[in-house]
Amino acid sequence: MSQDTVSLRRDTFKNLHRQHNLWRWAFSSLLAVLFMVFVCFFWFQWVKLGNDSMAPTFHKGDLVLVDRLYKYYAHIERTDMVAFYRPGTDQLLIKRVVAIAGETVGGQSGAIWIDEKYRLEEEEYGAVHLTDFDTLTVPDGCVFVLSDDRQYLEDSREEGIGCVFLDDIVGVVHIRLLPSFTLYR
Repeated sequence: MSQDTVSLRRDTFKNLHRQHNLWRWAFSSLLAVLFMVFVCFFWFQWVKLGNDSMAPTFHKGDLVLVDRLYKYYAHIERTDMVAFYRPGTDQLLIKRVVAIAGETVGGQSGAIWIDEKYRLEEEEYGAVHLTDFDTLTVPDGCVFVLSDDRQYLEDSREEGIGCVFLDDIVGVVHIRLLPSFTLYR
């Protein structure tokens, strides 16, 4: 083999190697972009809070991430913060689960009673301003939710909202992005 043939083969392999690396880089970048689109637009929903109903946990203007897939891979439990739409509107509410299906819940003398034996004190989660409400049993497939700041009645105590169906829950909040990054759970 002549020197020209060897150098021509070497140049051909170098070009093929460059092209292969370029295609691998482009494919990897495309996969990374598709994954980020999935995470940012399908898995999580970015929500900026419009009021202080979840104070002191969240405040007006906080930016949180709602995990929209959580309800498909885990059970929603007491103390989870869930996002759902106010019935008949496009207003997204974020509230804390206080009671789950089959439990009885009632508010008396500044405390929440669950099954008449478990007492959720007003101080837990910084909750304040609890007004009494009648005892009720949470139906199957539903949860009973309350604001952390109990003076806001945009929760299960309000007749227009009531117990929230699990199918109506958009997702669960575990991350506050702004003003400071915080993980909950």
